[in-house]
Amino acid sequence: MRTKILTAHEEEYSNKSRTLGVLLILDENSKRLDSLTYIYRENMYIFFHTIIDMNDYLLYGDGKTKRAYMEEDTFDMFYDTEYIDGNFIDALKWTQK
Repeated sequence: MRTKILTAHEEEYSNKSRTLGVLLILDENSKRLDSLTYIYRENMYIFFHTIIDMNDYLLYGDGKTKRAYMEEDTFDMFYDTEYIDGNFIDALKWTQK
């Protein structure tokens, strides 16, 4: 299977210097396979499975929220590739919390 990723929506918080967004994961037929929410700040992406997980992280910090980190350069490599071999989610290393 090959997938590609697209940004569905982004909003910037200028007072916090961060961007919140939704990332779509599509198959080769442009069928939506999954989506992730994310926070971008200081050259780092933090991915979440759900909006609730992202909100919990924003409200309560690192605590118990399951998330995955990826540096901007690595993410850009995936984003700029037409198709990724495999599912983008498999390239993420999730916290165990």
